[in-house]
Amino acid sequence: MTDLNLIREKISLVTLAEESGAKFSDPHRLRSVCPLPRHAGDRTSQAFSIYEDGRKWKCHSSCPPDANSGDIFAFYMAWKEVDFKTAVTELAERCGQNGTHLSPLAPVSAPQLPSTPDPIWQARAEQFITWAQTNLHGENGEQARAYLEKERGLSPATQRSFRLGYNPQNLYDDPGKWGLEGKRIWLPRGIVIPGFWQDQPMYIKVRRPLQGDMLEHYLGNSTSQDGLPDIKFGGPRGGRSTLFRLEFRDHLPVLILTEGEWDAMLLWEHCADLCDVGTLGGAGSKFDIFDWSLLTRYVAVLTVYDDDRAGEEGRAYVAQLQARIPRLGSIRIPAHDLTDFWKSGGDLRAWTARTVADAMDQALQNVAQVPGRWKRVLAWYRRETG
Repeated sequence: MTDLNLIREKISLVTLAEESGAKFSDPHRLRSVCPLPRHAGDRTSQAFSIYEDGRKWKCHSSCPPDANSGDIFAFYMAWKEVDFKTAVTELAERCGQNGTHLSPLAPVSAPQLPSTPDPIWQARAEQFITWAQTNLHGENGEQARAYLEKERGLSPATQRSFRLGYNPQNLYDDPGKWGLEGKRIWLPRGIVIPGFWQDQPMYIKVRRPLQGDMLEHYLGNSTSQDGLPDIKFGGPRGGRSTLFRLEFRDHLPVLILTEGEWDAMLLWEHCADLCDVGTLGGAGSKFDIFDWSLLTRYVAVLTVYDDDRAGEEGRAYVAQLQARIPRLGSIRIPAHDLTDFWKSGGDLRAWTARTVADAMDQALQNVAQVPGRWKRVLAWYRRETG
């Protein structure tokens, strides 16, 4: 038999809560925002607490009555959304139990982490990103904001969430300030799109106004007038590629990966409550080990490539992977890309709800006993399709 008291002694409820996302600033007063997935309220108030010398927990706000308090087993059930038997089994494995005996903890290999830029690079990138944000939301950023709202469908709230910015002129910076050597660092004029991992900048892209395109209509002075290369995106060298997304402790069951950042942000604007969104940053980008460590948490991962030759190559890449990774799939949008679909009057939210519901249907067909929560979530997606 499994010794429940032994599990309670060997596994810290505080440590388990921190693993789920709780942050306790005062070790003597264990309160935090609620980290549990079924918490229906805001994620800012200190609604979650641990008491009785770390033996009990309670959400004082918006968790459902059947999952808002208890001991370590109740917490694990609410966090992982599993039944009591599964919670006992998995917690026993964590502390090495085999029957009533306790064996040493097995070593757990750390997840593969992405290669990060030099800390000097990240510090300088943060300065540039903050400065560009100030420009975008200041008096001189009116036209840049208009472009983002009218042409890209991104509200001011979404612009701030992704920390978009505006650089009003071509700049050339000292490479030493970025921890680099050689030629000066080019910071192009245009819309600044930063990518982050654990709140640290990993890369910066700048969408430049090109001759004849819509961004030039808003910002003027295309590349034909500044004598610089006629390329859409520029940015400081020295960054590292990473999965572009907003990082949350909780996650939805389906992730949709678009071809680029614009479509990812547009999808988040309209469908943040339907699915998680992100992008690898281009049709030719490939999944790395760190990407896979993040993707394993999802019931389904769907990729959306543009309707062009590069997109076909991306779909072919996913098709090769799908034979080994059934949860991964590729879907088509009834337009060139998601932005074109939205601009043509397409109902992006209804299309996403149908897509996510179909993916969940397919995934749950392979599960003998579907948890009641997933059934309710699936029914909600179906209602969203109208």
